[in-house]
Amino acid sequence: MNSEYSYKRNLIRVYFDLLKENRENASYPILENVKTNLEAELIVLNKELESSKLFLAEIELFLARPIPIPPYLSSKIIKIIFDDIGRDFKYIIRKIILFTNSIDGRLTYINLSKHQIFIYIFIMAVICFLIAFFIALFIKQNFDGWIWFILILSITIYLYIKLKSLRIFYNEKIVALEELCQRKEDEIEALERQIRESKIYDISDLEEKIDKWLEEDKNHLIKLGIEKLKIERLVDTAQPILSFVGINSSDKSDSYILSTDRELEYINNKYKEILINENDFYKEKGNDGKYRYGVYECFLIYLGENFLSYYKCYWNFLKGANVDEETCEYLFDSIVSVKTRERSSLNQQNPEEKRKYADILSLTTMDGKIVYFKMSDDKKQKINSNDKRVSQYVSGINQAAVRIRYWLRKRRVDYQMTKDLDKK
Repeated sequence: MNSEYSYKRNLIRVYFDLLKENRENASYPILENVKTNLEAELIVLNKELESSKLFLAEIELFLARPIPIPPYLSSKIIKIIFDDIGRDFKYIIRKIILFTNSIDGRLTYINLSKHQIFIYIFIMAVICFLIAFFIALFIKQNFDGWIWFILILSITIYLYIKLKSLRIFYNEKIVALEELCQRKEDEIEALERQIRESKIYDISDLEEKIDKWLEEDKNHLIKLGIEKLKIERLVDTAQPILSFVGINSSDKSDSYILSTDRELEYINNKYKEILINENDFYKEKGNDGKYRYGVYECFLIYLGENFLSYYKCYWNFLKGANVDEETCEYLFDSIVSVKTRERSSLNQQNPEEKRKYADILSLTTMDGKIVYFKMSDDKKQKINSNDKRVSQYVSGINQAAVRIRYWLRKRRVDYQMTKDLDKK
């Protein structure tokens, strides 16, 4: 089961990478070509990994016996050290330039001419040079026998510190390269299995599988929400309301589901960014013209006889895992309004189509709190279209609003009837 699950998730990543690499092409290559490209990338990564491991071994040898300087320093180590020294010098020069610019700004602020500013800076540079010269002269006259020893020791310590920082860098690089190699191997294995078992050569066939798996994930989340809320016997589980909106990396610090709860503002701001790997955020247009995402924001509403519960999370489609779960419940008596809002445009090439930028559904409670959530992402649809598809959930904004209003009105009628009976 685990191998089947891993195979499916790896193939999802392959699909997104395939779309990304061939985004501007009119047609897509067969999967054998994709596998060949992945194998070529894996060879390059393995070479870089081996090179990094050898270089790390050389650094470890040097750090084991830094004094005297070992004779086995390779040209690669020397080159990298010199590159690092060059970066250090550039950093120092940049700091000096910033310092002189700040002095220049201060002198300009006190209304000095450019000629006077140049003279002051020149005098400061001469003073610094003279101080350094006299210090060096003093050391040479009084510590002539020690100067070379101190110089060599300083260089050795500097090299030791540099190589320690390089060791940390290459240790991290090796871990990252090993993860990349493993991921490429998993993708190749998934492709080989797909080609061997199903003989898929057309991305449209693969796309059908992706859509099927996405639908399975939605149904899994519907069951998960019911389990988290512990409402198996309390709600109408036949058709919950589902908002499943794809997000990309630029949206990961935003949420389409907002509440005017000021008490949580500090916590929400502190933990605002979604903690999902940057490489898992995909937004690619499929062969059928529809966008598919690597990460989705899921929001589920379950309707009971006298309450409304919701479950929210972010779903990593590539890994089959969720983060940032949230549950909440509202009594129908506390909800005062249900509002829908559509942002759309008829300015399209096809006169029978309109572009819907967003569908927003909002609930307002008696204490003034408002919960907004987005029912769909940017898409085009036929004007006056009527979707007759049978589904285990409600995802259209109008159907969602109708269901919520039905239960609210039903609750109001039941409450009024009970109230009238009590009077009698």
